[in-house]
Amino acid sequence: MHLIGCVNMHAVPSLNDIHVIAFCAEVVAGGCAVEVPCLPRLDRPQRECFPIVEETISLHGGTMLTGWAIWEWPKLFIEAEFHAVWSNSEGELLDITPRSLFSTHIVFLPDSSVNYDGRQIDNVRKPLVKDHDLTRFLFIFRRQFELLNKGDLAFQHGPISLPQKSLKELRGLQKEGARLERRLHNRYIQHPKE
Repeated sequence: MHLIGCVNMHAVPSLNDIHVIAFCAEVVAGGCAVEVPCLPRLDRPQRECFPIVEETISLHGGTMLTGWAIWEWPKLFIEAEFHAVWSNSEGELLDITPRSLFSTHIVFLPDSSVNYDGRQIDNVRKPLVKDHDLTRFLFIFRRQFELLNKGDLAFQHGPISLPQKSLKELRGLQKEGARLERRLHNRYIQHPKE
């Protein structure tokens, strides 16, 4: 879930970085992440992995493998996003879900202990630095998820309606999150000199 968004800092981390290996071991005990090639079905909506994989299985066979796509906001935090990839009839894993930013592959951590039942599942995030603004920024992600997935909302996809009080809080969180994101970007992300 990516609700704060003035600057898109997500990157595919290196599978061999020690902090990536350690994070994956925290998310799935004994888990081992793999690189999965991206071959997005561009005729499908972005970030809707579960219905896209299910449809692809019905058309072409294969199976669904659930787990976590691992992303990193370099120098700031690492994140696991609940995700599904397609295992084709030859057993090759492919990420067929379109995203706004294309990459040639993702880092995927299989996790058979978590099944998708239509309910939204929040990302797992871990800071890479000690920073008060980052702590607040990550709290905002969690709070936005809570607001958007309270009760039956957890099973709704696409546009949803929120009570006025929740909507007001969400807008405030988004404004604060955008300010914090700019501040963190300026503090930690290097810009090439012109």
